Amino acid sequence: MNENPIPPPIPPSTRKPSARRTSREDFAVYLILIVVVGLLAAIAVPSFNHARIRGKAGIAQYHRVDAAKDQYMLENSKDKSVTPTWADLTPYLKVGNKLWWNDGKDSFGNPIILGTLGERVRVHPDTKKACEGVVDDAYWGPFS
Repeated sequence: MNENPIPPPIPPSTRKPSARRTSREDFAVYLILIVVVGLLAAIAVPSFNHARIRGKAGIAQYHRVDAAKDQYMLENSKDKSVTPTWADLTPYLKVGNKLWWNDGKDSFGNPIILGTLGERVRVHPDTKKACEGVVDDAYWGPFS
């Protein structure tokens, strides 16, 4: 008796179809994957750009300059009608801060409008234009 544990090979025409997908099915899966990734990117990219511009606008820098003006006025007994220069305010800003070494310019490279000591600092019109569509006028608050 021949007790061969290995069964004889099955001819190709009688084999069962394999569970493997066809190349057409693979293409459909990849196509769906590409479409889903593309839709997610189309949703996410504008949000990232808005967040980047909004972060660059940084209303906090205007608060810091406004506080520096108040400190300058109090420590030097200046009248509210005096217009300070950027050099006057630099000692009242944190050393190493972007405002300290940026020579009075905001993150967009436009000068921060100082005005007199009795006025609030103002946002440059070009900075507002650069942030148009991302932030509204209410975002700038008292610095408009």
